[in-house]
Amino acid sequence: MPYLSAYPRAGQIALLCEGDLIGYEATLFQKWTGTELGTAPLVDIWPCGTATSIHGVSDAVGRSRPIFVIEDRDFRSADESREDCARNQKDRERRSIRVIGWSTWDRCEIENYLLEPDVLLPVFCEAFGCGDEDIISAIDEILPSLALFQAGQYAMSRARRLWLLTDPAGALLSGLSLRPQWNDRERRPVPPDESAFRTGLDRNSKTWKEHMNAIECDVVGDFDAKFKLWKSCQWRDNFWRIDWAGKEILHWLRIAMTSRFGWPVDAESAKRETLSWALSRDKREAQDRPIEAALRPRMINQFVAKLSTLPKGIRDEFGRIKTAIKSHQI
Repeated sequence: MPYLSAYPRAGQIALLCEGDLIGYEATLFQKWTGTELGTAPLVDIWPCGTATSIHGVSDAVGRSRPIFVIEDRDFRSADESREDCARNQKDRERRSIRVIGWSTWDRCEIENYLLEPDVLLPVFCEAFGCGDEDIISAIDEILPSLALFQAGQYAMSRARRLWLLTDPAGALLSGLSLRPQWNDRERRPVPPDESAFRTGLDRNSKTWKEHMNAIECDVVGDFDAKFKLWKSCQWRDNFWRIDWAGKEILHWLRIAMTSRFGWPVDAESAKRETLSWALSRDKREAQDRPIEAALRPRMINQFVAKLSTLPKGIRDEFGRIKTAIKSHQI
């Protein structure tokens, strides 16, 4: 790679993910890559905020280091996420970015992996001084109350994906010449044909409008279908660990547990106080933030410690990431 010296970090590979510097992805990957890969190769973690922002960061660093990208799957199907990732990788490789792999989590998002019983129960039992049955009981109350939110998010996600397919950026100028051509004999630029461009733009515009009008999006139908399947789910089911937004489940579980079992009033005291949560969304999330921050590293540590005994699908998924990174030729 011609720009190795421009890279601002020490690692040999840049792993791009969603989230922020103190978020679940960055925390988990820092610990996991340190445990599983060490310095062979040395991997830098680049949390990019959103999936859209990953594209910008990949442009920023991908010509100076090979990158490995993992996005949230969100509410896409496995086939849809593979299709999207293949398109993203192909687009970046056209820009001379060296992509080791571009994929999504098999589950909705990183928090979903922390909902596994061997991760969730020990951490919450210790944190709240309760038993497994207390956590399972809280989950059984939370899941049905979240079904409408999850189904609504699913329907919105479906609509948004269809809308993104109508993006005019690639459609309106496809096949048209906008830039001048260089004439070697006369040694000067030759401007594009204005008439040909305008004719082509008019043709592409009509095709794009026809494509937009052909898009069928049944938001209510998508919501109804999922809500019917999801509205009665309980701890014993498994789909919510895979297909729901896991961060929302953990958020409401923290609310339930601190309301019932309390939370330490300060860092140096073991005394607990039960918390009230009948707050506006902004105030509720602000109150939850330090609780989440305290539990996050415990959950990540538990996940990494238990990874070798978690369900095969999870072990295989992390195994694929490890193999892809280790087998890459620097």
